[in-house]
Amino acid sequence: MNRPESCVHWWLGLADLLGHGVQHGAIKVKRIHLSVADEAFRVLTAVPVTRPTSRVVQACHHGISHLSYNCVSFAGQAVVEFAGAARSGTRI
Repeated sequence: MNRPESCVHWWLGLADLLGHGVQHGAIKVKRIHLSVADEAFRVLTAVPVTRPTSRVVQACHHGISHLSYNCVSFAGQAVVEFAGAARSGTRI
């Protein structure tokens, strides 16, 4: 017979696992995304006509990408923190 507390702890454990996955997955995907984008920007920078514009676009792209992936990573971290606080009984 399962006690209700064990079911709650199972869900909190799952939330913790998924939160860590989202947090670390976002960091890994950001690294891959920026690496692939750098290849395209490297080609555009090599062409003198597109060089000035590509540098501006690259700066904007990388800034937006960093912000987006960091927000997703922060959301994963928040899930981990809330699950940990709920598991320990700490009031949020």
